[in-house]
Amino acid sequence: MKLTVRIWRQAGPDAPGKMIEYPVDGITPEMSFLEMLDVLNESLILAGDDPVAFDHDCREGICGMCGVVINGRAHGPEQTTTCQLHMRAFHDGDVIDVEPWRAKAFPVIKDLVVDRSAFDRVIQAGGYVTAPTGVAPEANSTPVPKAAADAAFENATCIGCGACVAACPKGIPLSSIANLNREFLHAIRHPGR
Repeated sequence: MKLTVRIWRQAGPDAPGKMIEYPVDGITPEMSFLEMLDVLNESLILAGDDPVAFDHDCREGICGMCGVVINGRAHGPEQTTTCQLHMRAFHDGDVIDVEPWRAKAFPVIKDLVVDRSAFDRVIQAGGYVTAPTGVAPEANSTPVPKAAADAAFENATCIGCGACVAACPKGIPLSSIANLNREFLHAIRHPGR
């Protein structure tokens, strides 16, 4: 596959940034999105250019470090993390825009790398959890309506990547995340109240 990738390039937090266009060739449908960025970086290094900085850690879809905006959507066209997005989601000749999270909570450090420290502090403080902690009650002791169970399952897939904050059109502040999560858990536990 041959693609055109337009990537946000920014030398540092105080430097101006802009989208730069790169041709990328030799991409297979089985490659992950991050592997495609690796291929691009190899070609940039061979040409003597600065590689694109991007965050990643596990490359298994469990840490959330790889979050970027792809063609205007957090993590891209499929409901998965960026590292689990495969190039089969794109077609030969596609133009792909890649940008960092766009929120005050995630200032750009360099290129696609953002400062997640404020978000990470909220998570570490226990102000943001995706499921109740402690001893689990007997599974059948509290009946849960199917719609509430389905909603809980959808939201239990959260890995704390920050896409919700970065993609929120209302520019949700980090301080509100804990409240939203408490409201969600309350709604799941007490439907109709």
